Amino acid sequence: MKARSRLRSVFYSAVTVLVALVVLEIGASWLMLGYYRATHQQNFETYDTSYLSVVNLARRFSRLVGLSEPAMVLEETSPSPFFRADPRLGYSVAPGAYTHSYARRNGFTGEWEYFRNKVTINPDGSRFVGAPRHGKPTVFIFGDSWVFGNGVPDELTFAGRLYQALPDWNVRLLALGGYSLTQAWLTFERLKEIGPDDIVILGYADYFDVRHVEAPSRLREIESWLKRINQPIAPFQLPKATLAPDGRVTMGTIDQRCAMLGDYCSGPDPSQEEMTDVTSALVNQIAARSPAKVYLLHFAGSPDNPVRRQVSPKVEVIAAVRSEFDSVVQDDIIGFDGHPGPFWHYAISRKLLASIAWTP
Repeated sequence: MKARSRLRSVFYSAVTVLVALVVLEIGASWLMLGYYRATHQQNFETYDTSYLSVVNLARRFSRLVGLSEPAMVLEETSPSPFFRADPRLGYSVAPGAYTHSYARRNGFTGEWEYFRNKVTINPDGSRFVGAPRHGKPTVFIFGDSWVFGNGVPDELTFAGRLYQALPDWNVRLLALGGYSLTQAWLTFERLKEIGPDDIVILGYADYFDVRHVEAPSRLREIESWLKRINQPIAPFQLPKATLAPDGRVTMGTIDQRCAMLGDYCSGPDPSQEEMTDVTSALVNQIAARSPAKVYLLHFAGSPDNPVRRQVSPKVEVIAAVRSEFDSVVQDDIIGFDGHPGPFWHYAISRKLLASIAWTP
């Protein structure tokens, strides 16, 4: 009887421990999910590589108190640095061939693993998508890291796919991570070669609005992201757009380091109405100066974004946010990074091919 009683006691204790672990895991999972949503992390496996939230929370706590290994550099480029200061655009990239690497810890083996990707920058600062086709019209594409194709090989960006699908056209990809329509506006000022037979595609996402005015939340985001991947904050002077009383865009600069700006980064953002007006003015003034047809490729955000209604009749909006496809197209860089992967780029290229009359 005593042996049976002891066995029953061990069994109940084991069940109690198991139930407690399940409850703890559920609670930890809710905490981690709340954290991911609050910080807009889609590529969570890069930062919390175990599929058990309790393990991830323990690892974060041990790192916080200095008991675990130092944090790895999660993104780096060779040769380095990739970005260089640019007096006009804030920063740019020197021509050359680069290898961009992502690192993460494997959730099963515990070993670090890497994904490496080729990036080629042409002498004019554009990303390589194919050899020049002399005497052919050009598609000029502007945008940020999504448009640039962070984590995607040169030939698999949507610009590269357009180049492959349109043998009678050149394609110039004038995008870069962190850019917005301010860099497009500034670049457009010095592009003298755009003609009436060319096409201009302005990549745009809802999150560009805070970039155009360099809102406090945007500078905090830059600081947080660089800290997360363990990279220093460079002293870049970013372009900052404002509207003059007559509605014209004026461009100033602001240091991207919050530490150099006093209380600016702790302040509120401009109103959404003001930021929408700045975005619309940037688009409309580019279109007013362009001899070529201008398209606004709205690739992320809400289909109800008021910018779509405020652009001039000279601008044709291409609706390409996630909900405007009949299939899910939002892949990523195989779990290493949250930027869209080759399937998204393919879908965007198909959308552009179907939306534009490609008559050279």
